[in-house]
Amino acid sequence: MSQLSEYLEKQGELAEQLAQAAEQIPAGLEGWRPCEGALGWLRLVDHMAIARRNLVLKAIKEEPIDFGAMVKNESLRSSSPTAAAAAHRSSWAELRSFLESQGEGFLDKVVTFTRGRQWPVSRILWFAFEENLHHRGQLWIYARMNGLTPPKVWGTEGMVQ
Repeated sequence: MSQLSEYLEKQGELAEQLAQAAEQIPAGLEGWRPCEGALGWLRLVDHMAIARRNLVLKAIKEEPIDFGAMVKNESLRSSSPTAAAAAHRSSWAELRSFLESQGEGFLDKVVTFTRGRQWPVSRILWFAFEENLHHRGQLWIYARMNGLTPPKVWGTEGMVQ
């Protein structure tokens, strides 16, 4: 399995899990957060789709990144869990399509990422994957703190022992 195909498989599964996590947010709890200073539930799930499209994709396309505007721009945010799920699926489809059009050698290309760091495309992609894993864990905790069972990841969630 090539590095690109491995990334596409793993990130595709993760993007779908995040979309499912968005769809699970109960009405009225979109802004719920476990403590002061934490992101609200919808904002937490939504910002990963925003970053995929406006940080990762722009960086690897060598387009200008305005990190501050991306974080503060309200027009980029989803207004509902359904919209956040759609944003995950569409931003993933956009990134996947672009990567497939570039081919395997593209992963070694060095581009400018945040703070002027020069990173190979592969490093940016795997960094974003790890960031999504981290936030998926937070989303699972948000769900469990509200009495919900998160979407299955490893196949053992919800099993009675």
